[in-house]
Amino acid sequence: MFRISHILLLSSLTLVQAMFAQNREIMGEYKIGIIGRDQKDASYQATESGAKATALALSQRYSIDVEVVSVTPDSTQGGTQQSALEQVFIENADGFIISPDGSDTVKNAVEFAQQEGQEIVFFESAIKEIQPLASIVAGEFEAGQLAGQTMLKLLPTKARAALLISETPSPAMLERLKGARSALGYKRIETMVRCKPDYLSAIEAIRTAEERDRNDLIRGWIFLGDWPLLGMPGLPWKPGELPCVVIQSTPSAFIYLDQGYVNAMITHPYYDWGSMSVEALIGKLHNQSVPEQLAITTKPQLIDRQNIDDYRGRWKNWLK
Repeated sequence: MFRISHILLLSSLTLVQAMFAQNREIMGEYKIGIIGRDQKDASYQATESGAKATALALSQRYSIDVEVVSVTPDSTQGGTQQSALEQVFIENADGFIISPDGSDTVKNAVEFAQQEGQEIVFFESAIKEIQPLASIVAGEFEAGQLAGQTMLKLLPTKARAALLISETPSPAMLERLKGARSALGYKRIETMVRCKPDYLSAIEAIRTAEERDRNDLIRGWIFLGDWPLLGMPGLPWKPGELPCVVIQSTPSAFIYLDQGYVNAMITHPYYDWGSMSVEALIGKLHNQSVPEQLAITTKPQLIDRQNIDDYRGRWKNWLK
């Protein structure tokens, strides 16, 4: 629950925040908070990079000052999105962009922020009960579908693939699964392999599935998360031996594609999430305009050997 003490604290900051906001609006100065789910996750670092680059571009375009403050929590240090939202108030932000973690605590905190006049943009996922300024969400069904379509091109005729999924799948992961199933059909899926969403558990689950597959019925793999790629190559097949498609969220997958363990990666436009979110917020804060599309589902992209060098270069820029 969003505790009463937190509500009282934030309420006491509301008047001060309003005064700062009015002064900044007169001076053409705006402060935007960005809240991902974990600051160690490279995808949120890429989103932050997109947000800051667009803030700089808009500052130059309109002769204003747009500051992006990253308050994405560090989960290894006990950080939470609730504490990040409190920090947004302390920083006197004019609005924030957030990838909500789906908890009731965060939902309540976001509702409170909206009631206090904060402009909000959701990215990656949204909270259905809250109407933000804009929602820029990941096309997870489309990502799973594209993974399945790509695998069909790689599989031998009538061969079947295994799907790797978290043992506690999120709604986003289930959408990926639906998409993959829609593309493959049940006749091209040999088995579902479940694991904890971490490197060691994923590698162990894959190796166990391969050992049990004594008749070599698994002729390819789709990873609905890139956990098996978060460490040094440990997959139980030689490069090029089995087709493999992964839905990627970190640059760690590059070495697997380079060495031939993975044929293709399905990616989301992480950088664009930040860019589009800041564009929407500044449009409202500075120009009093509402986005033409209040809800946008971004399209995934296929990355393979033909375009990997360009994509790798973009990640280098995002993570500078």
